[in-house]
Amino acid sequence: MKMTQKELDNYVVKKAKELFEKMIKPYTTIDPKDRAKLLGLEEEKPTGLVFEDREGRKHKAYGPKEKLFSGDSDFSVGKILRAKILGDFSDLNDTEMKSAGEGIGALGGWLVPTEVSAKVIDMARNLACVMQAGAYTMIMPTPEMRLVKITGDPSAYWVAEHGEIAESDWTLEPVNLKAMTIGVLVRSSLELLEDAKNAGSALQGAMAKALALEMDRVALLGTGTNEPRGLDNCDGVNLISKGVDGGTITNYDDFSNAVEDVADNNGIAGAVIFAPRTFYTLDRLKEGTTLAPLPAPESYKNLKNFSTNQIGIADTQGTATNASKAFVGDYKNILYGIRKALEIEFSRTAGQKTFAKCEALIRCRMRLDIAVLRENHFTKIEGIIPA
Repeated sequence: MKMTQKELDNYVVKKAKELFEKMIKPYTTIDPKDRAKLLGLEEEKPTGLVFEDREGRKHKAYGPKEKLFSGDSDFSVGKILRAKILGDFSDLNDTEMKSAGEGIGALGGWLVPTEVSAKVIDMARNLACVMQAGAYTMIMPTPEMRLVKITGDPSAYWVAEHGEIAESDWTLEPVNLKAMTIGVLVRSSLELLEDAKNAGSALQGAMAKALALEMDRVALLGTGTNEPRGLDNCDGVNLISKGVDGGTITNYDDFSNAVEDVADNNGIAGAVIFAPRTFYTLDRLKEGTTLAPLPAPESYKNLKNFSTNQIGIADTQGTATNASKAFVGDYKNILYGIRKALEIEFSRTAGQKTFAKCEALIRCRMRLDIAVLRENHFTKIEGIIPA
């Protein structure tokens, strides 16, 4: 069949449209919600907890699965740090290069840009057991903030006609967050940084892990003196003792009682954190004299298990000097208030013989505080000793 040039042109356009609709359009169609977001027309809906200050400003608290960092995944704080120490920026991408050039301190330190701070903080959050168990993170816009915690629930009463409703005790207490300094100092040889391009990433991971371990320790065991106060030193936390001189774990009863204590205060325990020794003691429990594993009750099965060596196994309980603790509760009631301003400083001359040994000292510093919002939604089991 012969076609005129116009008919041929129309035929080509028609087939091109059909090909586009069938092969290409399904992969280019943007969901209306995504389109609105891309155009900046959609307001972010807060999830989890949202706190409001006296000026009416809202402060979002981020759950364990929510990230502070929203930038490109191809972004390495370690690469930037390595480049700044060595003065070689050839391996950095455009985003990393921009961040590397921001915030130079008077002494050569790196006053880390916001997106870099978020990246490091997220890494520490991912490694911290308390965060994984459910704790929230809130960015503190100021060094000090005041929140409110509930220490007693109100009660409802049925009343007869013209009767009075009995007054119940609903107790609110202030929680003052005051950012305190936490830091990590590491040393690295210049030769290692020069010869191993992944040394920066290893350094980044090591610093994040060190911060995470200390964030775990202070949330669980912090004294409140020059550091945040943790669960171990909160007066309202429920207590189960293994005895004057401690006691061994032979079954799951203590954990069942711990969950019940939380439930008695209208809470739902979702996780338990203990020392690795306690975790594996429970793992090896046997039923009677048989070799069959001891079945755990539903109350224990419903708890997420986390172990950390930040909970020691050398506590003193009476005559025992090898005791340990476990913390059962609803970890959504722990809030980390973090100042989103991270500082990383490095020097090739500071410290003892750093210059002579061709080394670099790297210091990472951040500021945070911790609040326990509902203390009676946690139970501490103390005096756990080995068999």
